[in-house]
Amino acid sequence: MKDWKQFRFRQFYLDVSNSSATQTTTSQRTRCYTDNTTAPDLPPNIIDITCKQTARYVIVETTYDAPEDDDYDEHGAILEICEIEVYGCAATCRNNVCNGSGNCADGCVDGYWRPACESQCPANCDEPTCDSTNGFCISCKSGYWGNACNSLCPIHCIERVCDKTYGSCTQGCTSGHYGDMCNRTCSIGCVGGTCDKQTATCSNGCVQNWAGSQCDGCDSNHYGSSCSLECNHNCENSTCNDTTGLCTLGCKTGFFGDKCDRQCTCCPSGCDRLTGRCYGDCPVGKFWVFCDKACNQGKQSPVPNTENMSSLYVVITALCISLLVNIFTIIWIFRNKACKRQDVNQEEKKDTDTISTPGIYDTAEENAGYQELGQLSGPSHYDHLQGPTTNK
Repeated sequence: MKDWKQFRFRQFYLDVSNSSATQTTTSQRTRCYTDNTTAPDLPPNIIDITCKQTARYVIVETTYDAPEDDDYDEHGAILEICEIEVYGCAATCRNNVCNGSGNCADGCVDGYWRPACESQCPANCDEPTCDSTNGFCISCKSGYWGNACNSLCPIHCIERVCDKTYGSCTQGCTSGHYGDMCNRTCSIGCVGGTCDKQTATCSNGCVQNWAGSQCDGCDSNHYGSSCSLECNHNCENSTCNDTTGLCTLGCKTGFFGDKCDRQCTCCPSGCDRLTGRCYGDCPVGKFWVFCDKACNQGKQSPVPNTENMSSLYVVITALCISLLVNIFTIIWIFRNKACKRQDVNQEEKKDTDTISTPGIYDTAEENAGYQELGQLSGPSHYDHLQGPTTNK
């Protein structure tokens, strides 16, 4: 403040009391602070005072007579203070003790946390207190888990009791459930529906038609979702897949099909399980792969051998391929010869054309040949020049 005379702030004192200043003397109060500044020095403008006391009144007084007041013709003790702010500790501070920042020095009373003990502990904490730093519960009420005990224990935990940190059931599972959280169901094949909490092994064995340590599958002679369906008796050992009912070990003699529900009545030695083709020879008077066709003259005919038939097919296929290759080869040879013959004819034609138009030189040579032949048959020009021959 512009007109504030700071020297009148010297040597004040601050007391606390449960009674007002008019009803008490300084000896009946608790002194929290005394300023010892002397002239000409001045106290600071703002002073933070920590007073760790419990009281109803804060009393600020002075008995100091500042020498500067003589210039104003004023005498006696005068105290000038612009403003006093009083901050009390929270009621949730243990022993009502806090520091200058308002943080509780001795911790919080039960049920509160944070530095100034302004926040309540979670409602499901079993202990009356919680961690003053993060508010985590030390333990939870029955049925809850988590740092703040705000998660419900799994419904199938016995007595709804579970581990505070992980939520796993600590006293086991109710009947028919297993797993750390008791959230998995025992197989319906367990007698009484009960199983081991960890392994799911049926405690009292399996009900009829069920099998396995966990009784989670049908025995070898039954199938279906409830293992109530019987495997076909025509399956070998009456054994089938527990889901589909298909015969897993094959069929008994005389039957075929996935479930061995079809009969090959005409096959004396049995038949192929998948196709129904007969093994061995057919009965007298029957033939073909199923021995179901009658012979014209009642003669016994063997079943066509599948392996021989396959070999025959291979041979026929090879012959057909060879025939095609030979045909293409012959065609190629004939075409090649025809092309060569055409080329020869063209060459002969060219030679003929050349001979049919002789030149002067060719004609002279031809005449010279005839001239030589003439010399052999008659007298030459030389003989005429010599004249007649004289006889001796």
